[in-house]
Amino acid sequence: MTSTSNRVLYVVSLNHATNDGSVYLLSSLFPIVLALFNISVFQVGIIVALGYLVNILFQPVVGHYSEGRDPGRLLAIGIAIITVSVVSFVFATGFLSLLTSVIFLRLGSSFFHPVGISTISKSYGGPRLQKSMGFQSAFGNVGVLLVFLISASLYLEVGWRATFVVFAVWTLADVILTLTLLRGRHSAASDDPQTPSSSKPQTKRTIPVFFVLAAFISGGSYAVILNFANIFLGTRAHLDVSQANLIVSAFIAFASLGAIATGGWTRFVPTNVLLAISYIVASGSIAAFTLLSGNAILATITLLATGFSISATYPLTYTELSRYLGSIGQQSGRSFGVLSSGQTIGASILGLASGYVSQFLSLEVSFGSVAILALIGSVSAVFWIKNMNRRAY
Repeated sequence: MTSTSNRVLYVVSLNHATNDGSVYLLSSLFPIVLALFNISVFQVGIIVALGYLVNILFQPVVGHYSEGRDPGRLLAIGIAIITVSVVSFVFATGFLSLLTSVIFLRLGSSFFHPVGISTISKSYGGPRLQKSMGFQSAFGNVGVLLVFLISASLYLEVGWRATFVVFAVWTLADVILTLTLLRGRHSAASDDPQTPSSSKPQTKRTIPVFFVLAAFISGGSYAVILNFANIFLGTRAHLDVSQANLIVSAFIAFASLGAIATGGWTRFVPTNVLLAISYIVASGSIAAFTLLSGNAILATITLLATGFSISATYPLTYTELSRYLGSIGQQSGRSFGVLSSGQTIGASILGLASGYVSQFLSLEVSFGSVAILALIGSVSAVFWIKNMNRRAY
């Protein structure tokens, strides 16, 4: 049983790396896309926003369909769709063809999170479940990190078409491996402990607006940086795309550290206080990045602080929500789904808004606006702390 569970964990983790890496492959090449296809930054924003929107619409559909079906086959179908979409970039000629490929790519990526995460949760229990979730989550960041590290250099060496062929080979190999190692597994019925009778009073209760706002700000801020920072660094610091992507890769690495490190800090500092501090640090570091981005070294330092602090808000928000729900006797499954949707919606809306603002005002205004949003997050967290303190008395 243990070897089988480990095999599931390794394959799902590889799927996560392939899925997330493929999703951000085009983002890592946005500075090249602007020149190669003669599109605007606003059109980049449209591509980013519609990509996230596809995930918002299709992930729940896939999650509903996947119950009781072979997760290996479903994961392979998702990666196969990604493979076809990556190949389709080879034939891109302009904005509309790029947009079509991205929509198809995001359709394929909608399979992983509902199927892969569910497969892990049904293969492990207790402390091993938490470790396994952390392990596969880290692989998602590894996939994005690898793409940002190698895609631009690969493009400069072999050109546009060969770059996407190389990544298509990677995704195709993942399809074959998934079908081989996860063949014949079947998802159990949903393990949600809520029954219609027990959830009846809970479905009428909504989570506080603070959590939705926090999810929106965190998801949107992270998406803006991941999709537009290399463009910004190219124009402000006059870096080529490989150099800019190296800095973004460091941002991703520190984001992973931020998500991991905060778990230990909550033993000494209350979760809601850490959340407020994280947003304050994020706001200041994003503002500093916006002002100092003309210097590559200072831009790197400020972006590292941004990655660490923004990413820290993700687990802190989930932990604080879990604590709040426990205090009122409400179960967390549906509420966590709302939080996840809030992050993706924030990424979609702020991605579009950032493209528009960058095109018609400037990239500085776009990143400055994100800094203001992070500041709003910190103020909201302070009000939330005061509200919880009042409840305690």
